[in-house]
Amino acid sequence: MLDTSSIGSADAPLDVARCRVVHARRVLDAAVLRRLRTHLARVAPEQQATATSERERRAIARGESADALRLDPVWFDAFRAPSQALRDAIGDATWVVYPPQVRSVRCDAHHVPWHQDVGYQRLLGPRGHGRHVTCFVPLDEDPASRPTIEFACALRPELAHVARDGFGAGLADPPGGVRARFALELGDALVFGDLVPHRTYVPDPAVRERSSLEFRLVRPCDAVAGKDYFDVLAGAFTRRVPSVEVA
Repeated sequence: MLDTSSIGSADAPLDVARCRVVHARRVLDAAVLRRLRTHLARVAPEQQATATSERERRAIARGESADALRLDPVWFDAFRAPSQALRDAIGDATWVVYPPQVRSVRCDAHHVPWHQDVGYQRLLGPRGHGRHVTCFVPLDEDPASRPTIEFACALRPELAHVARDGFGAGLADPPGGVRARFALELGDALVFGDLVPHRTYVPDPAVRERSSLEFRLVRPCDAVAGKDYFDVLAGAFTRRVPSVEVA
């Protein structure tokens, strides 16, 4: 197992930065994450039952969440009073996309194939982001034994994606590059660029479930006009106001 704290350079050019993976250790308040885990267990059954659209039902089948669960602003408690270590890990990507992804994964049914997160942004059309960072936050007390993420680390461009295995975007062939996996603790996060190929990895076949939050973060200059974000530095929700053309 490759278990380094960082792959890539924080001061690298844009294309290299988008291929960077960081195991950010103890950057989040474990007590806050425990509270969010308890909240998820309490409200998920009822809120998942509110799913009425086919889109939401497909998301739940993939281990994701109904809109009612994702839209709960409580998940952003993870970013209130951010530690300096967290701010260092996310760099200038200080706006968190609303809503986040809330996952309850069972690896026998929710094994995400190799993909780059940029492939999913392309599916969103003009609502997608041209560049972003993902922050993966496990909620379980023992995340090292739970289904997690495996990365293929190498400098690479955006790759072609196709729909596969019930997911909207995946790579047709396994990517090359060094494989990286990280032994996580509660309070850790994985922060990685949108060009890093990754997939579900199961370190212990006897432990097949996990709960996690996945946040997309952007630089303020990369925000989509009219979309909602949580500003980590200000500790408040914000949005980029659409520009007005003057005739």
